[in-house]
Amino acid sequence: MATVRQKAQRSAAPAQESHSHLDWGHLRFFLELVRTGSHARAAKRLGVDRNTVARRVAALEAELGLALFERGPQGWSQTPAGQELAELAGRVEEDVLALARHVDARDPALRGTARLTTVPHLATHLLPPALPALRKRHPELLLEVVADARAFDLSRREADLAMRLGRPRDSGLVARRLSQMAFTFYAAAATEAGSRGAVDFRADPFLGDEGDPLQERWLDKLGPGRRVVHRCNSTTSLLAVARQGLGVVLLPCYIGDADPTLRRLDGPEPAPHEIWLLVHGDLRRTPRIRAVIDWLDELVARARPALLGQR
Repeated sequence: MATVRQKAQRSAAPAQESHSHLDWGHLRFFLELVRTGSHARAAKRLGVDRNTVARRVAALEAELGLALFERGPQGWSQTPAGQELAELAGRVEEDVLALARHVDARDPALRGTARLTTVPHLATHLLPPALPALRKRHPELLLEVVADARAFDLSRREADLAMRLGRPRDSGLVARRLSQMAFTFYAAAATEAGSRGAVDFRADPFLGDEGDPLQERWLDKLGPGRRVVHRCNSTTSLLAVARQGLGVVLLPCYIGDADPTLRRLDGPEPAPHEIWLLVHGDLRRTPRIRAVIDWLDELVARARPALLGQR
């Protein structure tokens, strides 16, 4: 029985030797399905619909004449042939991405797109006031901001840069700490907690942040009997709910202090988060990427007192 390697070689052979043709564009869809185990998750990461993923993978199986996946209770898993192809295709992908970075790194023009990924509240509250300055300075540069708590893979060109909370563990990337970010408790000024100006874990209603399990565990130890009246995984949504007077909320100080409807409360403060900047080493000197890095450095330098909660 022919192996994946042998079938791929025959499919990629010149036309006079074979009428079949292996479309290497299918490999991107195949690899994403390998990584996610789900047509829906693969489609979301690729920005297409799930039918496109299924169609492209089925076309690859037809070209090779091999079944690459089988459906199980935990999702789609590779057959032995699929495992062999995943190893081969992964090496192809690494080479293609390395070539793309090589070309990008040698582009002297300060124009084009720079893709920055960061958590939603930084994308919503920290970056926008500084965007006009970047636009004025570099009018041919398009900054594309992806507001998502997910850690995008910079090595696979899911983004060019990332601002993340917490020390990164990615290999092959250049990482630098930009700043710390302080948190404290806030409540609407008209509430009992706001009038009191201090947190009371026994009396006050609280809002819970489903998107920050570390903070929630800290709160569980600090106030195990506190009354949680609302939960959400969005900092911006929690800010809006706190404005309505529903409860006490733990917010980044740069957001809470800037809102005139909220009052900072006396009480314990958790350890600050760290904001880190990540970029692939091959791209960090590319003019358009360097321009965004310099802009971020200036932005964070101006915002550092607010990020640290200094008033």
